[in-house]
Amino acid sequence: MRRSYFDTLTFNSIKGIAVILLFILHFFASSDLWLPEFRNPSFQLFEKYFCYSANMCVAIFAFLTGYGFWFSSGKNFVRTVRKAYAVLSVYWEIYFLFLAIAAITGIYTEFNIKKIGLSLIGLDENNVIGDIIAFHWYLAFYLAVLVLLPAFHYLLSRRENVLRDIFYLVLAPLFIFSCLGNLVSSFYCLKRFLVDLVLWFPCVGMGYITARYSVFERIDLLFYRLCNKGVKWLRFVIGIFFIALTVYGMYRCPGVIYTTKLPWLLPIVLNMSVFYIILFTYSLAVFFKAIHNSRLQLMLSVLGNISLYMWLFNGIFFNGFKLYTQPFLLLPKYPLFILAWGLVICFMLTKILIFFNNLVIIRASK
Repeated sequence: MRRSYFDTLTFNSIKGIAVILLFILHFFASSDLWLPEFRNPSFQLFEKYFCYSANMCVAIFAFLTGYGFWFSSGKNFVRTVRKAYAVLSVYWEIYFLFLAIAAITGIYTEFNIKKIGLSLIGLDENNVIGDIIAFHWYLAFYLAVLVLLPAFHYLLSRRENVLRDIFYLVLAPLFIFSCLGNLVSSFYCLKRFLVDLVLWFPCVGMGYITARYSVFERIDLLFYRLCNKGVKWLRFVIGIFFIALTVYGMYRCPGVIYTTKLPWLLPIVLNMSVFYIILFTYSLAVFFKAIHNSRLQLMLSVLGNISLYMWLFNGIFFNGFKLYTQPFLLLPKYPLFILAWGLVICFMLTKILIFFNNLVIIRASK
């Protein structure tokens, strides 16, 4: 069986880059997440030019989900159940931990069974951010992807046809989820959920297509044909150009909106990161192959390996605790130090939780 273009170390290192971009997006490129008294005017310039570029973190995670699915040993619903259980067990543990702390301290008093039930699968009736787990929308999106990928794979796996795959995995979802979004437009949580699928599922599909048709290997082959000697340097330079092109492209053209006169169809939004993500991910892979097993890559790999925890704990600065956590996050004052401080806090919280879980497992096994 054909091997992945990424080894495990490189795969996790790319996820580590996505984690850092995620923190940059929330800390410096999303002023609406901060309480008015904590908003830093100096971040507005960064937000103006790099807000959409920082959104590449979501595109990376979505792309790698589709890419990794192609190389997984099982492409059926058994895998879906296992993956869903692995994610939900962590999500629910942190959710109920935060909920208990919020209830004890009086921060959270809205004990609505329906609201809590929806939050447990990443949905909310009226809150995009989330009171207990911030940015919980990605959970609902990820669970949907786990269900949809085996179905699409069954439909497409019988014969190879790249144009057909692009239609079903990239273009068709735009229309299907837009239509469904219009049908449930009166239900905020479902409409928001379907909008997320419109924006990000094509990136998942592009990851699947990239893996299936060896797109990265074909790019490498092109480089070897153009320049047999010094090909590593050529790829590295072109990789830097691709990253710069992605940042500029996301600033100038983050998406294309197509509006129809059909009353049953919402405006169709094509997120341009579905195209940029191939160049961006390839460039990161080239970079990590150039510094393979270096200290920097190992550090990023550690971040990528605990990306689920980092995503969930990062929300502590923007959920119901933000009145207390945001001034604590801003203690270093300077952006680079704030970013490092936030990463360290979430990393330490992750290590404490993992240590506690291991301790419970060890005691339970005795």
